[in-house]
Amino acid sequence: MSAAETNSDETMQWAAITGVIATVSVFAIAQGLSYPLLSFILQRQGISPAMIGLSAAMTPIGFILSSPMIPALARRFGPGRTALTCAALSALALALVGWTQNVYLWFPLRFLIGVVTNPLYVLSEIWVIALAPPSRRGRVMGVYSTVISAGFATGPLCLLAVGTEGWPPFLVGISAFVFCGGCLALVLGRLPKVDEAGHQVSVMGFMPKAWLLLAAVVVAAGFEQAVLALLPVYGTHYGIAEA
Repeated sequence: MSAAETNSDETMQWAAITGVIATVSVFAIAQGLSYPLLSFILQRQGISPAMIGLSAAMTPIGFILSSPMIPALARRFGPGRTALTCAALSALALALVGWTQNVYLWFPLRFLIGVVTNPLYVLSEIWVIALAPPSRRGRVMGVYSTVISAGFATGPLCLLAVGTEGWPPFLVGISAFVFCGGCLALVLGRLPKVDEAGHQVSVMGFMPKAWLLLAAVVVAAGFEQAVLALLPVYGTHYGIAEA
């Protein structure tokens, strides 16, 4: 292979990595916006903090229960098609949340959001790991995590511009999900196939091999979900404005 071909392949590889990271960062904006937004709406409806927390828990429960199904979905429909479908379903689910405005209907809808958003996070991480050169994989994953965190921080900041009432904040989240699908479609042809050859360990089989790592993830994720869902309610209780 000539040097020119090698440079071209590396350029395409980095373009694909950039596209995947951009895609999941936009997704994170929508997710980061939805947690405080829905908590504020429920609080205005007079819903108790316990019920607000239970409602917020539906999304991570959807994450947990959908995770074992992702490999089968990727094999059957292809990872790209699965991710694009999930982006579209996420936009639809958030639109239904905005339309219903009912705490009891939000339980299954927020669970559905967790189910349909989880494959995109999982597949995007697989793609980034597969695309990143081994010598730079750690740095690339560091950038990936940083950009996702920035997306989660940007979501609540959007509420400063659009407020927390009516359709405007929901339209921002829906648009982010749609834009995410568009970004993904642009780089879909450059993404590697998800190859499971030689990697037949089940989810339950993996847990004993990395129990300490998984325990740390559980603690970090629990803290993150609690802050995103309940800190806004705590702040407004002490007179801090929603925006």
